[in-house]
Amino acid sequence: MERLKIFSLSLLSLSATVTLASSPILPVSAQCVMADVSVQAAIRGSKKPVQQTNDVDMQNKGACVGNTSVHTGTQLYVGGGDKVIQRRNSRHRLEGVSSPATGVIGPTVKIPVNVQVDVYNPAERLNR
Repeated sequence: MERLKIFSLSLLSLSATVTLASSPILPVSAQCVMADVSVQAAIRGSKKPVQQTNDVDMQNKGACVGNTSVHTGTQLYVGGGDKVIQRRNSRHRLEGVSSPATGVIGPTVKIPVNVQVDVYNPAERLNR
């Protein structure tokens, strides 16, 4: 009985190996990636909310293969101000071709990341 189990497992392993080895291996091309990473931070002695805006526009046209657009930005305010305004505008544009040589057509990956922090620091009021 034990020999039958070992023989069955051997056949299963062999059939999986033959299946994988006989499958055609096609080349792979990465699609385009757009990444926008920003941090807006205010550490201040006011309880009034800070105005933080981050306007990100990511556009692509046509089939795109192997290109990358990365934008990063940091805005930091430290102080006792009551009125703080942080504005950021970022534009990404990628243009591809109507039919890439690889024949691979896929979506452009768009990754917007925005961290907004508003910290009340009572010690800042002592500096006025």
